Amino acid sequence: MKRTLLIFFSLLLALSFCGKKGPIQPPVIKVPQQVENFEAQQRGDRIILRWTNPVAYSDGSALAEINEIEIWLLEETMESKKTTEKASQEEKKAPPKISLEEFKERSKLEKVIKRGEFPDYQRQFSQDSFRYEYGYELPEKNFTLKRYIFALKVKDRRDKSSDFSKRLSVKPRIIPLPPQEVQLALHEDRIEVCWREPEGNIDHSSPAGVRGYNIYRKKEGEFFNRVNSSLIKENKYSDKDFLFGEVYHYLVRASSTESSPFWESADSATAKILTVDVFAPAPPSGLILVAGEDFISLSWDINKEKDLLGYNVWRREESQEEYALLTLQPIKENFYNDYAVEKNKRYYYAITAQDMNGNESEKTETRSEEIREE
Repeated sequence: MKRTLLIFFSLLLALSFCGKKGPIQPPVIKVPQQVENFEAQQRGDRIILRWTNPVAYSDGSALAEINEIEIWLLEETMESKKTTEKASQEEKKAPPKISLEEFKERSKLEKVIKRGEFPDYQRQFSQDSFRYEYGYELPEKNFTLKRYIFALKVKDRRDKSSDFSKRLSVKPRIIPLPPQEVQLALHEDRIEVCWREPEGNIDHSSPAGVRGYNIYRKKEGEFFNRVNSSLIKENKYSDKDFLFGEVYHYLVRASSTESSPFWESADSATAKILTVDVFAPAPPSGLILVAGEDFISLSWDINKEKDLLGYNVWRREESQEEYALLTLQPIKENFYNDYAVEKNKRYYYAITAQDMNGNESEKTETRSEEIREE
């Protein structure tokens, strides 16, 4: 009996909730995800912003098309934020603690990049990676008294806007102007890069506050990368890591700091060079002649050039003024036996080295030998 009553009341309780609706949930608003990989860095008289556009909505679905990129800026006058002489150096260097709500209220829309303008701001950083880049130009005066805080938003084709990206702060410094008159010279073992120091700083002061230089290089179809491992203190650099037959582009930046992260100038003018190998190998050394029974044997020291193709053997008779080439093509070995000789006749020999680009060395010092008939 008790069991029957228990089942009855359980069914009654379940039926009492049947058809009852829960609270109405608000619809999910699908907006583009935030901008990613957002970076900001001063270079010369500009603050360079770089970022990657999102590829998905907030719910993870694919974002087919971005229609606009918005760049928002908040300029802070440092004197109004405890940056007087009484403030500590740590407070001056610390990033501003500004809430998102305060940024929304005080920032202004600095730039709108429309979809049709996207190619003007795209930069390829690798074979498969594209990022966007925008340069904010600093004012000519009093820029060191301000802090610039940036954030980005994107809108899709239906005008749905993403949330603000993370906020990045840059307090500008006085940085040198770019190096001048970059020149390149090709040598057999290096490309010599030379330049003239900047004439001053971006605030029109002088002398230029240069702590050193960084050199950037790219090949045709590639991207600029820094080639020096430590800051260059002179106005020249020897690049030994190169290949003949390539076109190289170089630019130089002056740095106002001695170590990374470098506060660099804008790019110098780019210089270009085609590395054509016009450098002949060194003449072989150590030529020795030994007369055999019916031949004359030649041997010499091996050349050290990496692009060496081989050696040419030259001979003339005593009555001749010009040398004749004995080898139809350069030989790999550092020895040669001349069987086309006659006894009791003196022969004069010389060797040249030839590289893979057809450059031929000077002849070795002449040596002579004859086979005497006993």
